[in-house]
Amino acid sequence: MRCFFQNLTSVLAVFTVLVGGQAVTTAQSTDFQLTLLHTNDTHGHLLPYSYPEHFSPGAPEGMLVSRRDIGGAARRSTLVKKVRAEKGHDTLLIDSGDICDGTPFSTEYHGSADVAVMNTIGYDIACPGNHEYNNTLAQVKTMAAAARFQLISANSTVRADGKLLYTPYIIRNIQGTRVAFFGLMTYDARTYPAAKTEVQMEEPIAVAKQLVPELRKQADFVVAVTHIGVDEDVKLAAEVPGIDVIVGGHTHTLLPHPLFVPRPLDTSDHSVHGTVIVQDFQWAGTLGRLDLKIHHEKGHAATVATYSGKLLPITAAVPEDKQVADVIKKYWDPISAKYARKIGETADDITTIGDDLCEYNIVADAVKEKTGADFVMENLGGVRAPYVRGSITYGDAITADPFGNKIVTFKASGVQIKKMLLVFQPAVAGLAYTIDHGKLTRAEIAGQPIEDSRTYSGATNTYLAQTLLKDIPLKVTTENARLDASIQYITRHSPVHAAYDGRRKISE
Repeated sequence: MRCFFQNLTSVLAVFTVLVGGQAVTTAQSTDFQLTLLHTNDTHGHLLPYSYPEHFSPGAPEGMLVSRRDIGGAARRSTLVKKVRAEKGHDTLLIDSGDICDGTPFSTEYHGSADVAVMNTIGYDIACPGNHEYNNTLAQVKTMAAAARFQLISANSTVRADGKLLYTPYIIRNIQGTRVAFFGLMTYDARTYPAAKTEVQMEEPIAVAKQLVPELRKQADFVVAVTHIGVDEDVKLAAEVPGIDVIVGGHTHTLLPHPLFVPRPLDTSDHSVHGTVIVQDFQWAGTLGRLDLKIHHEKGHAATVATYSGKLLPITAAVPEDKQVADVIKKYWDPISAKYARKIGETADDITTIGDDLCEYNIVADAVKEKTGADFVMENLGGVRAPYVRGSITYGDAITADPFGNKIVTFKASGVQIKKMLLVFQPAVAGLAYTIDHGKLTRAEIAGQPIEDSRTYSGATNTYLAQTLLKDIPLKVTTENARLDASIQYITRHSPVHAAYDGRRKISE
């Protein structure tokens, strides 16, 4: 009998069911459920917001369950708590970068408000994005010091001393399985203010090729938290063996379900034989959820046995978490009078439909009116949000144009202008053009064909001028802020109408 109880005790020691995390452990294996909640590219959107009701066919907005009065960090927190309260899985909350640089909160608080809110929500892990580097290095370090979640990035160091700016990776023990999380930032971050002179950026996939084999010696399961974009994530999964999951950001890609990159050499049992990739669009109008069943054979690497992923809508039906709402209020109340001030209104949704980049057209038209230039060029990505039909506040204008760019004026020949159009394919004012399969088939200023030998006056912004005007010797950086020009234009022309006029046409 004594022998029986000794044997039974031994069996129970290696076969347990952990109800809270639904982990099943035998002498040979462990199976457990892990849920990764994820956001990316929130860009300071702490309050609810709306998208226009009109958009291009196939635009990601069309895949959203709701587009009016969505998002808001206090609602997000309620949804996070609801998922965490579910039984049967461990849950981690992850962000993949660009938490700031896009709303009045970012303009006034430079990411500190976002970190405070993320602390209150209870984020676990985050990889910084390139827009965090639109702040000073001192502010980047201030945000990192204030974060109660783990900031990870393996490919950025401080030039002055060569030290890593963030922790490159962490390893967590989850249900007896060592799970490594490592961070990668886009190489493009090297062009942003804090990184230009003070931070050394390394190419992310090259860093991953060195780091992942080392992580595999220390961990059973590897998760990359990246801010490099979905195409680079696919490349990362294909070129760097050993990554089980990629939680990504940077390209504002709406993935209603995870992408999957197969690993042909993986023939192990209890494995999906590949890498799972997720991304949560932008501005946290949804909350990404990835449910993983992880299988861990004793003496072997853990694998994803099954997975499912979706984007959870954050609508007005989700109540606010009062604790998070109070933190947001603390930051919003001192600036609300300034940013809630109405500057005009729009009669239409001002947004991109097809080749008509109407939110860019408004900015370009404003700069043309301000400078009197023959034409204006604006870079894509420089206008960050549409205008929804109705009242336009100062905060709306900041959200559309948050970067503090100045206006640059210059002179250029017709030949130079045509080259700029082909290379940069910019948004424009005073100018109309068509590029058909790489050929410039239309180029007009004031309705007339551009003359190669003629000199024209132009205007752009300080960001685009760095590359657009490399070969232009005579250029002037004015003291006029592009944002101020836009605000004056909106006020003067209110109600503003959308310019769906075909001034820019690109066929590929």
